[in-house]
Amino acid sequence: MTALSVVIPAYDEAVRLPPTLARVREWLLRSGLEHEVIVVDDGSRDATPDVARAGGAVVLQHEPNRGKGYAV
Repeated sequence: MTALSVVIPAYDEAVRLPPTLARVREWLLRSGLEHEVIVVDDGSRDATPDVARAGGAVVLQHEPNRGKGYAV
């Protein structure tokens, strides 16, 4: 059972996402909690989904862009 799910809404974040995922993952590993990181791609036009997967996140995608509230 996953103890903690971290949900990160993202829209065109291919450049900024890798360092964010690295910091989140580092904290989660230090915490010792069973965890998952979920990136919700809000209709990005860049490589956000691919970058998120490469960073170890589960990716949920929807189109078109509907805003942060919808993604969360």
